[in-house]
Amino acid sequence: MISICNIRDVSEGQFNEVWAIVRFYRGKSPWINQVVDLSPSQKLWGKFNKLKLDGRWNEETFRSEYLPVFLKEMRSEAAREKLNELYKKDKAGRSIALVCFCKEENLCHRSIIAGILQGVGCNVHTATGNDYSKYYAEYMQNATLTI
Repeated sequence: MISICNIRDVSEGQFNEVWAIVRFYRGKSPWINQVVDLSPSQKLWGKFNKLKLDGRWNEETFRSEYLPVFLKEMRSEAAREKLNELYKKDKAGRSIALVCFCKEENLCHRSIIAGILQGVGCNVHTATGNDYSKYYAEYMQNATLTI
């Protein structure tokens, strides 16, 4: 099972693996692996921060400005390799947490990753119980995922 969590909600030994899907991680937890390939690019991260600072971060800007760019980034070879790795680990019965620092799961890139994985049949648990598989169809536009 793949669990989508806030990094503050996981503890050592709770999962077989914990992947911090963040660009910047200064944590000192040796049991958390940083996986940059499933995080937003520096440019997209900067845009997110600006929208948030300007008080314009909401469902509309997430959907219209953030989502299309992040989905394009997830079509890179490195991101596809990590998604395929997660698929295989899920099918092998591994328990993996994908974590970041965002408070609102539905306005976070981890919901997009969850949706892509749900779309290919992974067993994904979200803190909110939401089904994000709607993102899979958008991801598959002009993408090749080799699972």
